[in-house]
Amino acid sequence: MKKRRSWSDDEKREIGQQTMPSGVSVAQVARRYAMNANMIYT
Repeated sequence: MKKRRSWSDDEKREIGQQTMPSGVSVAQVARRYAMNANMIYT
């Protein structure tokens, strides 16, 4: 069974900022952190 990952506020901010530049895919960022893209939108 997989353990749920908890993200600090700083980590959340950093991940969100990586999706801001033009041409960067949310899915690519999500894969980089082994998470579902829906988590980034939330």
